[in-house]
Amino acid sequence: MALRHGFKAEANAWSRDLRREMGLSAQSAICTRRLCEYLELPLLKLSKVEANPAHLAYFLAGEGRKTFSAVTLSVGGRRWIIHNDAHDDGRQAANIAHEIAHALLNHPIPALFSDDGQRSHKADEEEAKWLGPALLISDEAALFIVSSGMSVSQAATFYGASREVVQMRVNVCAARRRVA
Repeated sequence: MALRHGFKAEANAWSRDLRREMGLSAQSAICTRRLCEYLELPLLKLSKVEANPAHLAYFLAGEGRKTFSAVTLSVGGRRWIIHNDAHDDGRQAANIAHEIAHALLNHPIPALFSDDGQRSHKADEEEAKWLGPALLISDEAALFIVSSGMSVSQAATFYGASREVVQMRVNVCAARRRVA
């Protein structure tokens, strides 16, 4: 599914505007946990959820660890984000940013499972897949990473993001070409 016309520019504006509202510069790192607090989005670690211990163990330490990243639920008409805190910090940030993107874009919260018992996937995934990383690494951050000579690993540490997200954002922002 293609993104609607102008969505990428809109995502960059979200990233820039949220940083400004939080008193950060356009190229600053943004903490997804602080962003959740700012947006009044409750954030809950999967390890803190009261559930069957065997199910939790499956998702936190077992095979399910690979399959569950984060989810947005509606509790009393309010969005809640539950994220898998067994993932590394960069992946957690990406997971949370993805769910924040759904909230910012006011995407509807689908049922967790479809009628056939399979995991239900949101129709608006492509927008969240673009906005989530843009929240973590703004266009200005991608340009800063390249112009300052940071390696992808250094940038991932500095921005609290995964190396994959940093590399993706540097690439899609054409940061190397723009800095050159």
